[in-house]
Amino acid sequence: MKYLGIVICLVVIIGTAFTVGINIFIDVLSLAFVFGGALGYALLKGNKNVMVSSFGEGAVYFGWLGLLIGFIAIASNIFGALGSLEKVGSALAVAMLPMLYGYITRLICMVAASEAQAD
Repeated sequence: MKYLGIVICLVVIIGTAFTVGINIFIDVLSLAFVFGGALGYALLKGNKNVMVSSFGEGAVYFGWLGLLIGFIAIASNIFGALGSLEKVGSALAVAMLPMLYGYITRLICMVAASEAQAD
């Protein structure tokens, strides 16, 4: 049942992304920030038994940090380099991607961690 649940969740998320346009949901730097931070957090926790769960927690934490960093970057340039409202909207969308990546990663890690505990 867990696998059916994760498949349904991912199909809903990915299906929505494809409906709106998948290209706006892809940002390599945001993904690297979230995964790098999650890996660092999991290693920082140091417990191999809960490494997958810690990776998921770290992904959410670094997703929020990425969002805050993005908001700070936008706020510092709102009247300078960005200029138009259209550019601010695009920048806000990119700033929110780390949070999305963090929660999707957490969702996947939650299932993987529960599977590892069952073994």
